Amino acid sequence: MIENQVRLRVVARMKDEEGVVHETKNARRGVLKTSAGSVMLSYDDVQDGMKAKVLLSADAKGAQMRRLGEMTGMLNFEPGKRTNGSYVTMYGEIPVAVYTRAVKLEQQEDSGELRLDYDVFVGGEKTSSADMTIAWRV
Repeated sequence: MIENQVRLRVVARMKDEEGVVHETKNARRGVLKTSAGSVMLSYDDVQDGMKAKVLLSADAKGAQMRRLGEMTGMLNFEPGKRTNGSYVTMYGEIPVAVYTRAVKLEQQEDSGELRLDYDVFVGGEKTSSADMTIAWRV
């Protein structure tokens, strides 16, 4: 397994049920670990004022995202499947599920990109459609 310090660009677009698009763009520094056909990324993030360590792993079959911090949770992205997850906050546990349309992983020697295309369900109700792109450069 090869480990490198990387610069990350994280772009997330969420379209809510009323059709309003919310977009966030962040630059981060992180650690990339690669092996044959798979990647593991870790970086520090702040979302809605809450700090977290993000651990992301991906390969040709799908991806998994874990957040550890003030809001802890795990989501699994498997193309063509709806997978259950949850977030634990100071207010309690929130059931979250994702239906994954696509997971695309592209790797070059000194850069790469992971794209996730999915729907988000909270408490069983669809709340948004989302796509996230995480690009990195050594």
